[in-house]
Amino acid sequence: MPRKATRIAAPALPAVTIVIEWENAIDVEDKWTGAAMAALEREIADLAPRMSARPRIMYLYDRNAVDPAIIETTLSAMAPRLRELAELEIVPTDGLTYYKLKNYGIGQAKTDLSIMLDSDAAPQPGWLENLIKPFADPKIMAVGGFTVLGYDDLLSKTFALGWIFDLRSERTKTVKREKIHANNCAVRTDFFRENPFPDLPAFKKQCGFWLRDLTAKGYDYTRTADAMTVHAPHPGYRFLAWRAWTMGLDRDYQAFQTATRSRLGRLGFALQFFGGKVGKAWWRIWTRGGQVELPVWQRPAAMAIILGFYGVGLAGEVGSALTRSFEPLPKPQAAPKTGARAGKAVPA
Repeated sequence: MPRKATRIAAPALPAVTIVIEWENAIDVEDKWTGAAMAALEREIADLAPRMSARPRIMYLYDRNAVDPAIIETTLSAMAPRLRELAELEIVPTDGLTYYKLKNYGIGQAKTDLSIMLDSDAAPQPGWLENLIKPFADPKIMAVGGFTVLGYDDLLSKTFALGWIFDLRSERTKTVKREKIHANNCAVRTDFFRENPFPDLPAFKKQCGFWLRDLTAKGYDYTRTADAMTVHAPHPGYRFLAWRAWTMGLDRDYQAFQTATRSRLGRLGFALQFFGGKVGKAWWRIWTRGGQVELPVWQRPAAMAIILGFYGVGLAGEVGSALTRSFEPLPKPQAAPKTGARAGKAVPA
């Protein structure tokens, strides 16, 4: 008689801590944070039978800027089961901002693995399992996911094509990029406590410098396109103008630390970045606009928006190159060649 096929049970998933800042949520439309909470609830519910322990989820906020009742109300409306599916905490802090909130949250974690997720980033099916799967290799210290920008109008469609995130169709390209974004990544908790995000005079460059130091010290990380989130778009033109200006300041700081110390060299760095980003964005608007449902008749307007955005960034970067001075960062030291480079293997 033929043998009956035996069904192999999927392996249990390890305990995790999920750290979520409530800073982005201050600026974006409520529908995006609501969608992020609902998506997280669905993901946890789908995997609950395989979890070795309920995940600990921490929403961290600055008590001076956020009313915690807003978080509670959004949870009740959009993710009412999350409290029963997870160990849920709403954690106040005094004046901590984006990267410091991430550092603080992981500092409170008790699990071997910790995950960073933005309050306005909605996990897609398979996100959690695929984000922690690479930790089956004990040498991996960090895993970066795949973030795409959400869109629903001309402005958001423009930046889905012209911002730092790739499109859904560019999964292979994303995995090859040596980047990691704090909005969607996982780390070994003990390792990250010893190597937190640095405190830098930059708005949004800490994760880039952190990854540079990680690789310079000889630690391993990887990226996966199978752990995808949909991130909220930028909330309006005024916010974009401010974001472009801060991007320019950040880029000049990056130029000083990684490319050139001379003011003339920093000016060249700024012009090169401006030309490259505008050219690439314009090409993507015309050739891939259909992937984000951007009508042909709106594409000239999208090109003008991109030109304005990176133009403001260029002004900020040039102004910084001409007027600001920085201290060089110390060079990262290689980690000792001991078992300290390896973590625990996680069941695949």
